[in-house]
Amino acid sequence: MKVDYIIVGFGLAGMAFVAELEKAGKSFIVFDNNENAPSRIVGGMYNPIILKRFTPAWMSHEMWQYSLPFYQELEKKFKKLYITPIEIKRILHSIEEQNNWIVASDKAVMSEYMQPEISNKQVTGILSPYGFGKLKNVGRVEGEELLNDYKKYLVAKKQFLEKSFEYEHLIVRDDKVQYLNIDADQIVFSEGTYLHQNPFFNYLPMREAKGEMLVIEIPDLDIDFTIKSGVFMVPFGNNKYVVGATYNWEDKTFNSTKEAREELERKLNSFLKLPYKIIDYKVGLRPTIKDRRPLIGRHPKYPNLAVLNGLGTRGVIIAPYLAKSLFNHLEKQESILKEMDIKRYEITL
Repeated sequence: MKVDYIIVGFGLAGMAFVAELEKAGKSFIVFDNNENAPSRIVGGMYNPIILKRFTPAWMSHEMWQYSLPFYQELEKKFKKLYITPIEIKRILHSIEEQNNWIVASDKAVMSEYMQPEISNKQVTGILSPYGFGKLKNVGRVEGEELLNDYKKYLVAKKQFLEKSFEYEHLIVRDDKVQYLNIDADQIVFSEGTYLHQNPFFNYLPMREAKGEMLVIEIPDLDIDFTIKSGVFMVPFGNNKYVVGATYNWEDKTFNSTKEAREELERKLNSFLKLPYKIIDYKVGLRPTIKDRRPLIGRHPKYPNLAVLNGLGTRGVIIAPYLAKSLFNHLEKQESILKEMDIKRYEITL
């Protein structure tokens, strides 16, 4: 078999790169053994604002300008809606935070998302003595549903293999790569937290940050907006909400822990004053880079090997933009922003 590309990994980044290949008429085959599935915790929020400090996340606004039409095209492709606009209300905790919110909302970029008026309308069962700051033009992308639909589509076209990629069988030549019976011009690794197992790119400084979330049911609360305080509380209909998330840099298992549950409940109980029932737990691992920037680019020794990784907590916002950047780099020799080019990390060859 001869293809233009082999893609290893089919999370948001791998899927976005596949979409770029399809638009360009490139041939490809995807390898994904579904081991990454446990790391896909429910979330998918698109929000370019850091609500702890009332500042824009790095390039999130610019990237979302590309990513929003990208998801809209996929909605047309699969004839389904994946984008769900959901207002976010940030609980304010002091007069100082109220003032900081108003000042920040008047700044460039921030005004696209932050409403300047403080909302003092109380929500029964939610403690908010200093009111809410409200975000607009934010919401959720149903990433897991989109990944599943895209996978089914590729399986039907025989472009998706649910198999582990075994690095020892990869032969790298000057003009191509060969993997078992497949010849390809290039290979892109988009393996998420499994990057450390990749012998070609495991020199890159990625750490896994374990995150845990609660799925709860609140019979006496029916809201259609997300609440942010010490944690996010995201509505999913039928009085169900996802609450999260924690950070753990040591535990790499997918087991729910008592410590994380207690932390989430403590933060939830600081503003929720209604009875609730925990109905499920979600556990995942985030690929996190020490400088909080993505990892994309060619291998310094093997130029037909490339990596697309390190999306962090705003993967749904940045994945399509990163995929387009890498595609343009590989196909058109366009430069990659130095902040996310893997050239910023040295390797001894």
